[in-house]
Amino acid sequence: DPLTRGELAKLYENLQVAKWNNQRAMDKVKSGQAPGPEMSIAKMALTRNMQMTAEFIAKVLGPRMVADTGEWGTYAWNKFLLGVPGMRVAGGTDEILRNILAERVLRLPPEPRLDKDTAFRDVPTGPPTK
Repeated sequence: DPLTRGELAKLYENLQVAKWNNQRAMDKVKSGQAPGPEMSIAKMALTRNMQMTAEFIAKVLGPRMVADTGEWGTYAWNKFLLGVPGMRVAGGTDEILRNILAERVLRLPPEPRLDKDTAFRDVPTGPPTK
């Protein structure tokens, strides 16, 4: 199917770009430098690629991805599929990483925060008091 092949090629392209970005970060580390924004970009690329992979596999396998039919290479993907949301949270959510890149790399102004000068333990919780 040409559409499926096109989607697979797009997935492969994204994986290659992520690999090159990771290599750039590792080269910095090997030369004694601290990695910069590459690590935030790598985490975001990882979760995006995992999501794209899960969607592609789900499209190709359909219900065989979650129903154990005994067919080799089908049901085992469900663990991958179920792990994707957890990976989006582990190591910093995609939203937090986008904020880091926006503020530290692109030098965009930070989001307004009313509690910026308040210790976390002192941030009010619960319903607002009148």
